[in-house]
Amino acid sequence: MPDKACDSAKPTRVRYMVLGVTFAMAFLLYLHRFCMSYAQRYIREDLNISNDDLSFCFSAFFLTYALAQVPSGWMSDRFGARTMLTIYILVWSFFTAMLGMTAGVISLLAVRLLAGIGQAGAYPTAASLIGKWMPMSSRGTASGFVSWGGRLGSGLAPVLTAGLIVFFVPMNTTPLLTRESLLDQAVLLERLDAAALNVVPPEEGMPTKPSNADQLRREIAAFLSTLGRSHIAGLNELIESEDPLVHGPIEGLPIEWEARTLLKKESLTQAEVSRVNRLVLEAAFPDSIGKLYVQGWRPVMFTYGACGIFVAAGFFFVFRNRPATHPWCNDEERALIRADQPVAAACSADDSENSMPLGKPPFREMLASRSLWLMCVSQWGSNVGWVFLVTWLPRFLVEEHSVPLVERGWMCAIPLWIGWCGMLLGGRATDVAVQRIGLKRGRVLPMMVGRFLAGSAYLLCLLHPSPWTLTALFGIVAFSTDLGSASGWAYKQDVGGNHVASIHGWANMWGNLGATISPLLLHQIVKHYDWDIAFLVCAGAFFIAGFACLGIDASMPIEPKTNSPSS
Repeated sequence: MPDKACDSAKPTRVRYMVLGVTFAMAFLLYLHRFCMSYAQRYIREDLNISNDDLSFCFSAFFLTYALAQVPSGWMSDRFGARTMLTIYILVWSFFTAMLGMTAGVISLLAVRLLAGIGQAGAYPTAASLIGKWMPMSSRGTASGFVSWGGRLGSGLAPVLTAGLIVFFVPMNTTPLLTRESLLDQAVLLERLDAAALNVVPPEEGMPTKPSNADQLRREIAAFLSTLGRSHIAGLNELIESEDPLVHGPIEGLPIEWEARTLLKKESLTQAEVSRVNRLVLEAAFPDSIGKLYVQGWRPVMFTYGACGIFVAAGFFFVFRNRPATHPWCNDEERALIRADQPVAAACSADDSENSMPLGKPPFREMLASRSLWLMCVSQWGSNVGWVFLVTWLPRFLVEEHSVPLVERGWMCAIPLWIGWCGMLLGGRATDVAVQRIGLKRGRVLPMMVGRFLAGSAYLLCLLHPSPWTLTALFGIVAFSTDLGSASGWAYKQDVGGNHVASIHGWANMWGNLGATISPLLLHQIVKHYDWDIAFLVCAGAFFIAGFACLGIDASMPIEPKTNSPSS
């Protein structure tokens, strides 16, 4: 028989359950935050908005997200993480679902503004609860794990969103064009007229094996010239042909993955042939013919929003504000959590739910902290450079390399997946570095090295490599950025005392003001100059962030003793 007394002396593992539900929250947070980026082509087409409009909508989220950081962090410090984070999850999930109800740029802008407010308290609250639930020796690792949950969400968002968009446009969806399907009829007619020059119309129907995109467009133009009907009727006749318009890879024609997969089958149903032909026409005239997949993006947003209900319920069920009040947590685990923490932090982790409420955030001390200001500068620069990966990268791949939807999803996802490794490695690296070279340098080193590596990777993009080589370079950007993320979290836990959420929110606010200007700034640069200048700006922002790290000092607490509830 096992010794019950011995078993009871073993610390419970409730802290890992708390870490698990916080991880799930972070995953959902980033999945919801960036799913719009990977549906942007279809949102823009469906709502008839421009890239200018879209840049404002991207930035709107980060603006309210930034400005609400300190208030929402303070609310979590004041009213408890359990209640407030549950509310935050439900609020931002509701507005993610409401994306699917938008009808134009005004409603899209409003929903993104409100979603930013809902998400603002998530990471400040998570930083605070890690400080209360994890021993100081593993803060970096725990912070890296939760941050990795966010990066996991953003890394899976491209593939999940692309896959779900296709899923929600089933094979029985009519592939036929309507008047609304022609995005720009004048451009279509111009392209057809240009393609029809010096072409002899075929005697019967369409030739079946064009070898490149230009030949395909010429053959389509020649076929339409033999008809006495409208272009819509003629294109629909091509869509309903008994045979696919192409039978294999076409040079210069970015056909969607679904069509290429269907073409590999030995025989196709009429519905499959029509689906292939519609997708081929879209690829042949991408600026003129509307996309069939535009019908799939709204159900994706409804699905993502509904997931928030389950995550919020799971978090509320598992989490308690402090180890001392959790019914599943034994005394041994509580002692383990507070063993190597400073006295004030240990008291905070062990206070009851009815502890004296905190006062206002320590603004005077925050404003006077040179180290915290440099952390803000570092986060600002990092976000200016990193946000490109989750906003304009899909657009870059379409405009510069004509990458189809599913491949585009993979090329956007893989860099973020590489970033996962940096997030996990960075958390462990900062814990080990603190033990070996001290708190000050141990927190700074992963951040500084990561920022300089990311800036260097952007400079290599100026060599104009292939799309897959660019994917690898963007992977270095993501890895290097994430290498220092856990250090940043742990720094705020080191210096924040009982105001971790507020101080984390303050630094995040400045970081996300960088994220606010990034989509607007990069869009204007690309609009008036080119992508090379945009990459130079991203590189410069990372170098500024790296130099700022040199003055960050985690050994200098910010919270004043007079603000501590234990004083």
